[in-house]
Amino acid sequence: MRNFRLENYIEELNRQVIHMDQAVCYCPEFRATRMMNQYPSRRLQIARAIMNGEMPISEYAGEINFAGILSRQGERWQNFGECPEDCTDTTILARAMFLDKGYNSPSTNEFEKAIGDGTAYTKVTWDLPVCPNSKVAILVDSDTAEVCGAEKGFNEYCKKNNWAFFNKAESDFIGFEYFAYGLIEEGTKHLKALVDKYNAMNVDQVLVLSAKAAYVLRYFVKKLGIEPNFEVVYLPEKLLPMPQKERTYVYSGSFNTRYLVNSELINSLIPAEDETQIPTSQEFIPLLKGNGRANKLTIWQKPVSGEYKQYAFCEKMADFIKSDATEDIKAAEAAQIVVFEPTAYKVLKQEFPNTKVIYRIGA
Repeated sequence: MRNFRLENYIEELNRQVIHMDQAVCYCPEFRATRMMNQYPSRRLQIARAIMNGEMPISEYAGEINFAGILSRQGERWQNFGECPEDCTDTTILARAMFLDKGYNSPSTNEFEKAIGDGTAYTKVTWDLPVCPNSKVAILVDSDTAEVCGAEKGFNEYCKKNNWAFFNKAESDFIGFEYFAYGLIEEGTKHLKALVDKYNAMNVDQVLVLSAKAAYVLRYFVKKLGIEPNFEVVYLPEKLLPMPQKERTYVYSGSFNTRYLVNSELINSLIPAEDETQIPTSQEFIPLLKGNGRANKLTIWQKPVSGEYKQYAFCEKMADFIKSDATEDIKAAEAAQIVVFEPTAYKVLKQEFPNTKVIYRIGA
């Protein structure tokens, strides 16, 4: 019997359906549509009513519940200091319930097709130092593996710091998409196989390169009853501050700012010349005076996109979410953008062709 089910999260669900106005003005889906059905609370009100038999399942209800990008932006916890996990967990579980009750999700269908035909992720091998006596394994997630130049930069960093790993750096699919599209059983099976692979190496630590990999392997797997026998270490936790001479906008992404709540860590890695807030900038996502880091990272930084592969997603909504976030970046008038989220790197390179965009992996 699976414990990670909506029926076992009734208390969390009941709290999430209580609407509150303060954070919702930051919710990317609501900002894109101006529709009340895109409030996080409204989506879960619909799910609860269907679970309780108070309303029938429908295509419209399914579309609403599968529309969110799971950024954790615009949710109760940001104002009330509640558990950041609850809205994400209940939304994922609600999607699974919709599938169990017969909803034919276009997003889920396209993802399953991509898994079947091998297009869901790219399998590559990075050339990184290997040492059979090392007690540290490397996990290169498939998102990071697709970042142009990341392999070369990280290889140089490893050699400079005398890092070597137990295993060859063959990219792995983290598989958050399984859960985002409501496939709990399949996702659990995938994650168990992934954790078993690294458990079998009998290393002390597994170094991961993305915040999503860190979140999933450090926290999410435990909800599924999966226990790694290794410590998960996220690369930025091992880096030293990297002062920048130029005015620099830092984009850290949803998994860093809201899943791992890493704003202070990332702020410390790119120091600001002056921590004084520009008076005309927004209160919760302030811009700073001077060179170095031009913005103060907070849990409110807008996402440029979902940080898992989007299937059958509304292009109009995606475009608005992207443009909404990039307007904030433009306002910083930065000479360069430093990115800590692999799925955002290509997007920001395309949106800022005349600005230096750097994916930060090593130093």
